[in-house]
Amino acid sequence: MEYEWKPDEQGLQQILQLLKESQSPDTTIQRTVQQKLEQLNQYPDFNNYLIFVLTKLKSEDEPTRSLSGLILKNNVKAHFQNFPNGVTDFIKSECLNNIGDSSPLIRATVGILITTIASKGELQNWPDLLPKLCSLLDSEDYNTCEGAFGALQKICEDSAEILDSDVLDRPLNIMIPK
Repeated sequence: MEYEWKPDEQGLQQILQLLKESQSPDTTIQRTVQQKLEQLNQYPDFNNYLIFVLTKLKSEDEPTRSLSGLILKNNVKAHFQNFPNGVTDFIKSECLNNIGDSSPLIRATVGILITTIASKGELQNWPDLLPKLCSLLDSEDYNTCEGAFGALQKICEDSAEILDSDVLDRPLNIMIPK
């Protein structure tokens, strides 16, 4: 089932404003932004906005989009077990659909996000992740291949033990020949 989610325009503008302000050299502004981001974490769909900015708002500049992904990565690290299922599914599908973004920075950010989710013990709960990344290596599109390879490389670094265990049916046996 495809999880459909649309941002509230006002909420989206507010978050974009925060992302822009957080790039300010002024530490007072940065502290205020930090507090606002903490408060926004109380809203379950805040993370949907972050993935939306990262993967769908191509009109925004890359540093802002990437920053959105990095804030999301920190939220995944801190609160992933509390994300509602719909939010988790939306983030996972957006990551896989955008691993081949035309921007190297955005591809790398999506890869970091995928790896962070995987390292939160989610490899077992995301059974289509490794097969999907492996199949994307066959893509005609260079960006997609590069993005998938980058994500696989990071997962191998971060989750080496589980990749060579029976828990996941030893995916390295398929990945290495690939």
